[in-house]
Amino acid sequence: MSNLNRKGIELLNTEKINEFNRFRMENLTFKLDLNNQDFSGKNLSSAFLNGAICNNTNFSNCILKKTNLVQAELNNSNFDNCDLTDTLFMYAEMNECTLRNCKMNRSNFMWANLQNSDLSNSTLTNTIFIEANLQHSILDALNRNNAYIKSAKIEFTLWK
Repeated sequence: MSNLNRKGIELLNTEKINEFNRFRMENLTFKLDLNNQDFSGKNLSSAFLNGAICNNTNFSNCILKKTNLVQAELNNSNFDNCDLTDTLFMYAEMNECTLRNCKMNRSNFMWANLQNSDLSNSTLTNTIFIEANLQHSILDALNRNNAYIKSAKIEFTLWK
């Protein structure tokens, strides 16, 4: 593991988000690898995690308000019981993620790939799923009227 990657993980684990964001801005071309990390219970609000590789990462019970996860790889990651208010997931790869019991108010999943993901028992208001791929996902407790789903792929998706 590179020194840059170690530093990024250390800053996130110690919840030093301002320092982490400065580190990301100073290393714009560096692709942060957070695969298989455990950040459960951390407050990572407003972190610049855009483009990060976070497959099989545990974010359960995290506060991720206003976090930037645009174009992140999040396949098989756990977001159970997270506060995802105002979080950006545009273009994120999120196959087989668990997002159960989350607060997803005003979160933006535009163009995200959420195939085979479980979003059950989550709350959402003004959540954006425009052109997202939700095929084979579970959204059984979500009210369609509270989400923007224009042109979303929703075949075989369970809705309330």
